[in-house]
Amino acid sequence: MRIHHFTLGIVLLLLTGLVGAADAKTLRVHCTGSESGLSGLETNIDTNGDGISADVAQGIEICNTGKALIHEEAEWIHQPTVTTCQNLSPGTTDEFHIDATQGQHRAVNADLETGDQVFSKITSGTLCGHFATPPLTYTGTAQFEIIGGTGESAGATGSGESHFTGSFLQFGFKGGAGGPFGGFDQATFTSDATVNLPNAGNGHDGNGNDN
Repeated sequence: MRIHHFTLGIVLLLLTGLVGAADAKTLRVHCTGSESGLSGLETNIDTNGDGISADVAQGIEICNTGKALIHEEAEWIHQPTVTTCQNLSPGTTDEFHIDATQGQHRAVNADLETGDQVFSKITSGTLCGHFATPPLTYTGTAQFEIIGGTGESAGATGSGESHFTGSFLQFGFKGGAGGPFGGFDQATFTSDATVNLPNAGNGHDGNGNDN
């Protein structure tokens, strides 16, 4: 079965990994985590006008700086041929990218202790799908940027890289084999980042006000 023959947004996953609110101005953050996501859900987020909505996922990550809840959306764009994945993940049947010219991603990570949030986006990513026969699995890598936050994470900047692997627990095609693809998937990941927190320890509420 070749999923790219059908309308599909593919699983969402991916993973930024950091937790806000720390006294240090610059943090080196290492995280492991897991997510579950939905493909085929109508979110009405379609930035490239291809008629396929961005997918959504949520999960949790455990970092050397604490724990955080993750919520994200992404548009992975199918590639006409398998190129990069030949070296990254042998046996790939479908390749998807996010970069400066195609696709997009945004994520919110909420610290479980403070409630402070960190915002991020994937700047370059490759997802390799192994979709010839069930179970449908995938692997990938992504580079991301930190683009702000709330509370002591307000004004946060930085960058990092994530590695992930996952599989579809259930999938189907609305209206039969020729219909749009939908699926429910799980993913696990690791991520490493350097994060700059200009408001760490200042007690800011994210709006420039002191608590």
